[in-house]
Amino acid sequence: MSYNLGAYLPDTDTPLRLEGIVATIEIYRDPYGIPHVSADTVHDAFFGQGFATAQDQLWHMDFDRQSAYGRWAETVGESGVEQDKTMRRFQIEASVKADYEAVNAETKSMVDAYTAGINAFLKRTDRLPLEYSIIESSPEAWTPWDCFAVYKVRHIMMGVFEGKLWRAKLVNIFGPEKAAELFSGYQQGHLMIVPPGHTYDGEVLNGFKELNEGLEAIEWMKEDVNAGSNSWAIHGSRTASGKPLLAGDSHRRLDTPNAYYQNRIACPEFDVIGLSFPGCPGFPHFGHNAHVAWCVTHACADYQDLYVERFSPDNPLKYEYKGEWEPAEIRRETIKIKGKPPIDMEVRVTRHGPVIIEDSDREHGIAFKYSATAGPNLGFECFLPMLKASSADELDASMEKFVDPCNNFVFADVHGDIGYLNRGQVPIRSMANAWLPVQGWTGEYEWQGNIPFDRLARLRNPPPGFIVTANNRIIGNDYPYYIGLNYVPEYRAKRIYERLKDMQAATVEDMGSVHMERTSIPGKILTQRLSEIEIETTDDLTIEAKNILIEWDGGMDRDAVAPTIYATTRIHLMRKISHHLMGSVSEEMFTSTGRGAPRHLSELMSVLVSHARDNDTSLLPPGTGWPDLLSGALSDAVDYLRTRLGDDIHDWQWGKVHYTNPQHPLSVTNTDTDYSQYLNPPTFPMHGDADTPLQGGYSPGNPFEVTLLSVVRYVYDTSDWDNSKWAIPLGSSGHPGSSHYADQASLWSDGELVPMLYNWEQVKSTAESYQKIEPYKET
Repeated sequence: MSYNLGAYLPDTDTPLRLEGIVATIEIYRDPYGIPHVSADTVHDAFFGQGFATAQDQLWHMDFDRQSAYGRWAETVGESGVEQDKTMRRFQIEASVKADYEAVNAETKSMVDAYTAGINAFLKRTDRLPLEYSIIESSPEAWTPWDCFAVYKVRHIMMGVFEGKLWRAKLVNIFGPEKAAELFSGYQQGHLMIVPPGHTYDGEVLNGFKELNEGLEAIEWMKEDVNAGSNSWAIHGSRTASGKPLLAGDSHRRLDTPNAYYQNRIACPEFDVIGLSFPGCPGFPHFGHNAHVAWCVTHACADYQDLYVERFSPDNPLKYEYKGEWEPAEIRRETIKIKGKPPIDMEVRVTRHGPVIIEDSDREHGIAFKYSATAGPNLGFECFLPMLKASSADELDASMEKFVDPCNNFVFADVHGDIGYLNRGQVPIRSMANAWLPVQGWTGEYEWQGNIPFDRLARLRNPPPGFIVTANNRIIGNDYPYYIGLNYVPEYRAKRIYERLKDMQAATVEDMGSVHMERTSIPGKILTQRLSEIEIETTDDLTIEAKNILIEWDGGMDRDAVAPTIYATTRIHLMRKISHHLMGSVSEEMFTSTGRGAPRHLSELMSVLVSHARDNDTSLLPPGTGWPDLLSGALSDAVDYLRTRLGDDIHDWQWGKVHYTNPQHPLSVTNTDTDYSQYLNPPTFPMHGDADTPLQGGYSPGNPFEVTLLSVVRYVYDTSDWDNSKWAIPLGSSGHPGSSHYADQASLWSDGELVPMLYNWEQVKSTAESYQKIEPYKET
């Protein structure tokens, strides 16, 4: 066996003969290495998708599989053990095997064909990706349920359970009354998705009732227990062509390789180009066929609950439910560790799910109930019907069984319709479940089914002529069902809305310019307040910094100095106020990861921006006001930047501190040898921040390295599919030595898009390679 630094290069002269296919499969790779798979049957189309994916992304999909099953320590040793323990507690492997057995025959056939394509490549290749030489291993055969696992592991941490743990921690530290003051929910006056242009006018939630009543369930947790995107559709009445445009991006962590894989599969039943998850068939999030295009943003819905279980002090294998002791299911796990003996662990499973957190005496535990693992997940049954949809109505209908994650699903068709669906399953239960871990032993907090499919929030051709989603609140309080507590502030949605509302003849190029929109609404608000303040200082650099901010238009441009000063000032301001509000625990908001404390910090920042605008001092330290706090924060920011970047303020450009830093998992975890020069793509300076449509989010605890960004940008033109465009921050190949490993990075960084080729004649005439696969026949 040899190892391959570059891309897998097929022999274009000799057809490859494989068992398991019905007829000939052809794979054309366009100038960016993106595979276009042409087949004569549905089975062969998915076989070809699996085969091409394995050629390009074998290590990537195998890494996701190891992560899902808690087997990362087998590759990297002890550094992977804690991650593996966490994933074993989630019991993903058991859930995906049940999913595979439960889906219908059509879906099984799709998954089986895709799996067969992957394994056909594994059997025929003698050149494994470079990573396998580093870890001195080789990949195992793919199984059908692995397809479900790599999809599920990409979404399990996108839910809200970490927020419930964080609220429980604050209630135990501060008590319910003070904790309630720290949560405000979605702000009044911020934009909603449904209907377009309407703002939220409901009550400001703080959950005091639920936090107070939930104390009994969470008091034992006082001991230390361990545990974004934009899219928009424009109706043809506002476009130059008279047909809809659909555009947006997906905000995720910059993984290496990228989370999404560009590819295309075609057969007589459908012809779809889009982005898939390596190791998973179809195009569940982004794509278009000949009739309809679709995309998603995260809906910030609540579909993960935490149940506090009381276990018998005499028998930790039994837990209380409605006054009776029920036996917990015990699942024993063995974690293999490279270079070390394996370790065994035990996972207790109750009627509510696997126990993911427990106290030291094992008398209390928290069971994790998640829509995607609570029972057989039939969501994959949507994947094939959506590829065949011929209209917006058919695409909407195809989503009835979709489960996870809950998305803002936006779509447009060639007939002129645009639409929105809040797709996915959201359970119906008490509001107590929304705020904290709840009592599992009473039976009072069980799920009562899901929001009915015909009652999900929807739009079709709304009067404004466009739809905007940016993780903001979906709908108002008149909606009869609870969807979620925590949404992203309106800033990105509002900037996109403002850009679209005056467009009357929009083009693909106009959509590309919206992708690059980087005006910061909070930046403009805070600098306006700063302009009204007299700063008492003799420091020339601080005076110059203030003058630069006063003249700033709010654009987070990578070549400008003002964004650096603003971002640094804001962090220092937040540190002062959050420490007043939360004491020493505030530091956790700045340094931790996940969707608990950091999400709360983001919400608190948004509230304080509004307070600064309105000169509201209710959350400020006693005896202070916005003038002295902003003045002090600016002075601290200048001192920080002087130390980091020097005394010349003109050298403080945003792009010098705000840049991507893509890192391959093996360059981070393998400490014996430095593989970064071979595995890590180049870095690029970035516009934007977390509040701008051009996403460039970073952790306040590690400013200002970009950790959240658009992992794909796209524009679908329903009037002419060949006019559609896209770009990703790396490239189509997962092989570090390939010319397509990061060939879209510089284009993506500059906001450029590449053609999303759809015309087959153009694909064939411009293809950089061609591969023919024929059925194996014994001679």
